[in-house]
Amino acid sequence: MSANPIIYCLENLTDYRQFERLCSDIMAGSGYDSIEPIGGTGDRGRDALHYSKIDSITTVFAYSVRSDWRKKLIQDCERIKEENHAIHSIVFVCTKTINGNQRDQCVSMVYENYGWSLEIFDLERIRVLLTGKLRFLLAQHPSIFCPPWFPSKGGLSVAESKDTLIIDYANHDHALAIWLARKLSLTGYKTWCYGMAPLAGENINESITTLIDKRAIHYLPILSIEAFTDSDFIGRIGYASVRKELTLPCWSDDLSNSRNTATVLQVEPARFYESYRKGLESVIDGLKAKGITPDYSQFQGNEIALKAYMPEPVTKVESEKIYTNIFQVSLPKSVVITGLNSALDNEELDNLRETWAFVKVSKLKFISFEDPPQELSTRIEKSLELSWRDYPNIEGKKSGNVIRELIRRSLNVACYLAGMRFCDDRKALYFPEKENGKHNISFIHLDGRKTHVTMTGLKTDGWGDRATQFRYQLGPQFKVSCDENGGYWVTTRIYVRVTDLEGVPFKGKVIGKKRKKVTKSWWNKQWVGRTIGMMQGISNTENQEEILIGSGSSQVAVSTKPLQWDCPISIDAEAVERIGDFQEEMADIKTFEVEEDEIIEEETN
Repeated sequence: MSANPIIYCLENLTDYRQFERLCSDIMAGSGYDSIEPIGGTGDRGRDALHYSKIDSITTVFAYSVRSDWRKKLIQDCERIKEENHAIHSIVFVCTKTINGNQRDQCVSMVYENYGWSLEIFDLERIRVLLTGKLRFLLAQHPSIFCPPWFPSKGGLSVAESKDTLIIDYANHDHALAIWLARKLSLTGYKTWCYGMAPLAGENINESITTLIDKRAIHYLPILSIEAFTDSDFIGRIGYASVRKELTLPCWSDDLSNSRNTATVLQVEPARFYESYRKGLESVIDGLKAKGITPDYSQFQGNEIALKAYMPEPVTKVESEKIYTNIFQVSLPKSVVITGLNSALDNEELDNLRETWAFVKVSKLKFISFEDPPQELSTRIEKSLELSWRDYPNIEGKKSGNVIRELIRRSLNVACYLAGMRFCDDRKALYFPEKENGKHNISFIHLDGRKTHVTMTGLKTDGWGDRATQFRYQLGPQFKVSCDENGGYWVTTRIYVRVTDLEGVPFKGKVIGKKRKKVTKSWWNKQWVGRTIGMMQGISNTENQEEILIGSGSSQVAVSTKPLQWDCPISIDAEAVERIGDFQEEMADIKTFEVEEDEIIEEETN
């Protein structure tokens, strides 16, 4: 455990969204007073943004809790460059300790590669700020600086941060206290009222006294005739009254002629006994007269109050077209059972699979949708055609399994005809590089526009002297399924093959790391584009609307238009972005166990 509680809490935080808020607060107190937090999944590489009107300098902020901070810095710089943001400097905030040599190397690297100045706030620099002039931020972020390292009372951190209206009362005035707390919250003030606070297991008098001392920007005691019978409450009023101009009494009864000699009766009150509305107006006017303004706008205050009861919806009542990676299949009505007079060796079988889709039943018997190719004509002993839907089993195999295998084999034939190659190491089909080192496919997107997508490429892993390049090639993986009506569908997934510059496939856990490097910046629209482009790239028709294998009544047809439907509701992308990118960031810092790669099945019979 770290000896310093600030360091310990930063090293073990779990709320990344709150960390982003903390970082922006620190930056606002470190010279970037007009910082604009962005964050979320649609931040385009920017956690926050600052523009200086004095020197016209645009600064982008990147925050990270990852242990591989250097890699994260490079990734953020690359993302900012890819998004073409016009900036002059970048500020990188992380929860790791960075020594002087590392800092100088990164500053030099960013300037040489991107032309930007770099300022780094590492763990120690953050600690210095939070123990000095920005110490008040500790109390404003209790989900990070939490007990037992930072004690709390009544659900509020008691690290010094005088920013809260403490509403105190005796039991008789409970209803007014709760009403006042909620009304002030709606106006935009931070409030605390013990009737709404988690105080189980605490000494109420001691907790409220501590909060008056540590957190109260103003103290609002509610006074009534019955309140003077509560000695603890009256004692707290006396404790607060010795602090100059801290107390604004709220009268729920007319105490003008009261015989009590409490000091607080000498202070002009907010008179709630006349009218709750007038009393509230008096409190707000009194706070503003002392320069105590709301922390939030009234609109934000309304949102905060409402969100305590109702989370923000992430859907909206607007129709949206939903696309899948599932494609419809049209099939022949019959299959052909072929018997040979002599067995085929493994090389002959491998070559045959590139032009003919078949299921091997035995050494001499095969099932297919179309007749065998001409080169087998002299070895055919007998041939039988039958309607596969009329037979639950064909040659000892379930008809459904046979048809699914034949569809997948047919698509493999189409892939070979489209110029794909088979990787013996990964047992997967892929698009190879062409002479220019690329393999681009022109296709018609879902919205009707003509575009293209690349199926191969180069990626750089690491930076500086340790930077290495590797290649990737994309290919399809097909899963065939049958619906309850007897219709067949193909689900197409993208397989990412990664190799060194010589074309040798990587092995083991390094495969997952390389694939992540390739696909990390791909979102739904990139996956959809590559899937549609891949299917049309396999197509052998002029309009690219179908993949056709075979001819005549033996032809298999697979649509290149994905299954789609109109959904009556849609995702509110802006609301989703406001949720933040906690999952994405936490996924980056986890250690993943790379599972065995999913490969295309091979017929073993």
